[in-house]
Amino acid sequence: MQKFIDRRGRVWIVDIDNTTLRRVKALTDVRLLDAIDGDLVTRLSSDPLLLGDVLFAICKPQADQQDVDDESFAEGLAGDSIDEACKALVDALVAYFPESRRRLLRKAADKQKMIETRGLAAIEKRLDDPNLVDRIVEDLERKLAVPTLSDSSSDSPASSESTPDH
Repeated sequence: MQKFIDRRGRVWIVDIDNTTLRRVKALTDVRLLDAIDGDLVTRLSSDPLLLGDVLFAICKPQADQQDVDDESFAEGLAGDSIDEACKALVDALVAYFPESRRRLLRKAADKQKMIETRGLAAIEKRLDDPNLVDRIVEDLERKLAVPTLSDSSSDSPASSESTPDH
């Protein structure tokens, strides 16, 4: 069983079995079994709202015991707890499947994490570029520049002399 701690300090157990799969499908219309051959892991890791809905459905029996509604549960998911919760969910999904599929899902989850890590590194590198602000401002100035006479001559409206009266 996997677990995560939300930002309010509550510990949530993420355990997946057939009953959990049915509950998640009924409450969220998400088929957790799509994780094996679809883009569900990517969607969950990139959409914290979807992740929160799915996690609440998984943890609903615990939430009911603690009188935690879906809104209060969602308030506990922010910051680092989102990453921790997503990892717990992926690990619980991997653990649910038999060994042959578990290996495939683990590989897919690892690849997704690698893509995410490298993508964030590429974005960070771009943001660290000391010339980035200058290039963006120059581009903006080009787009906002007042057109010169030669630029606007072909776009000028017809003179009133050549426009027939109605």
